[in-house]
Amino acid sequence: MCWFTAAFIMLIGISVGIDNGLGLVPAMGYNSWYDLMGDLNEQNLKETAQAMVDLGLVKIGYEYFNLDDIWAKGRNADGTIYADSTKFPSKSLKPLADFVHSKGMKFGTYTDRGTKTCGGRPGSQGYETLDAKVYAEWGVDYVKEDSCHASGDHDTAFKQYAAMRDGLNATGRPIYFSLCGWNSWYAPLGQTLGNSWRIGPDDTNWAGVLKNIDINAALSNYSGPGGWNDPCLLLAEDEHGNKRVTEMQSRAQFSMWAVMASPLLISANLRNMSATNIETYRNTEVIAVNQDPLGKQGIRMAGGPLSSGSLPPAIVLPCDGSENQKWEVDKVMSGFISQQGTCLNVDNCGSDLIYFPCVTTGGTCCGKTCYKNEQFHFDTETRQLASLIRSSKECVQVNNVGGMVLAPCSNSLTVSPDQIWDYNNQTKQLKNQGKCLSRQEVAAFNVWGRPLSGGAWALVFLNTGSAVTNVTCTSDCLSQTGLKGKVTVRDLWTHKDIGEVSISSPLTAINLPAKGGFAMYKLTTIL
Repeated sequence: MCWFTAAFIMLIGISVGIDNGLGLVPAMGYNSWYDLMGDLNEQNLKETAQAMVDLGLVKIGYEYFNLDDIWAKGRNADGTIYADSTKFPSKSLKPLADFVHSKGMKFGTYTDRGTKTCGGRPGSQGYETLDAKVYAEWGVDYVKEDSCHASGDHDTAFKQYAAMRDGLNATGRPIYFSLCGWNSWYAPLGQTLGNSWRIGPDDTNWAGVLKNIDINAALSNYSGPGGWNDPCLLLAEDEHGNKRVTEMQSRAQFSMWAVMASPLLISANLRNMSATNIETYRNTEVIAVNQDPLGKQGIRMAGGPLSSGSLPPAIVLPCDGSENQKWEVDKVMSGFISQQGTCLNVDNCGSDLIYFPCVTTGGTCCGKTCYKNEQFHFDTETRQLASLIRSSKECVQVNNVGGMVLAPCSNSLTVSPDQIWDYNNQTKQLKNQGKCLSRQEVAAFNVWGRPLSGGAWALVFLNTGSAVTNVTCTSDCLSQTGLKGKVTVRDLWTHKDIGEVSISSPLTAINLPAKGGFAMYKLTTIL
């Protein structure tokens, strides 16, 4: 854990650790939301659990069977929560939990840190300890806690999630805790609060998948054994046969979630799923990448932001003299760092830095007339770039994947190189360690890579453009793996070794279809 995180935890009074021994690899299983939504009931859930067994999913690692919203109805006089009797006749989830356990799976349920769930059912605010006790008595093994009807204040959110974490710990039952706060600012504290944390909005469709990929690109440092960045659920068809994404996009998402070390929670109709999608979710070679015990989240090795609806993360890239690396200081407003109407911005007043249209009227996340999330002060003596967002001094820092975050400013006598900036009034470049602050346009492709135990790497090539194309990982791209000499290349979808390649040469995935074409390779050094 970085010292910034530890200091911040002490500041807001949150104890450290989920303390349940779970989540050493990303969770795998089922979630009811995009399949059944509010139509869930004990019968169709039992049918779905049986389908998981019949499809062979349980045998290959899908261990969690999780309810989502619209199961709870109210509270008894003593405050204990009870289930909707029209859906669960006993007014309890225990009969369903017992059934799920009898099928060799673990059982999960859903709540909210606010006064109500997103669907208007009882939330857990003020009832965390009592709800955790009831869940444990029912045999619950996994709790997802949403963030509707709740304060947007960061400290309040952290404390509310900590209350449920402590309630679950107090039961003595190992219960996986999944935070669903929909924001990247949970990531730095994630492993102190839960086993996974949502880093973006509901994915819902292909555009949502791409948005969450973009958000996750800057968060690899915060994920690992015990706690994982969660870019939302795996998409396919619902109970009515409606497909949220194409079958190719389902497979591309599965590949990306594997290389990002994300939870693999199928939220689709397993009782009547297409043969192609079943084959997708049963690909044990891709699952092995996701479950690799090294536990390293993948990084974006080539390409840029994929979603026009996303907020591109602020990054540094090799200086190339392009217009995307030319920045004006104090032009829009004092302290603003801008480029053609786009400003450097502290995302949602958290710690991540993004590019966002400059806001000078109407207020921002810090208040109705506050623009401090877009204002920075350059210290000419220490060459640090300090944000004005909070009274505690925080500086712009480059992380090890080229993303930018706020962190406590280093001591002026020993400034970290990651916080040293130089601005050239003539070139308009803002540099850190020889690289330039760069604004990326929406890309039509990505290459992602993830290190695996034993020294191999898994790579995903993704085409999100509107035409069939080749996607290449150049020698510079491949050099990020740290592999040397020649490697064997195995296609994890055709299940074939396709040859050898030198790390000093490019690797190209040929003729990837438009809007979700992909390839996934495993690279292993030839000894």
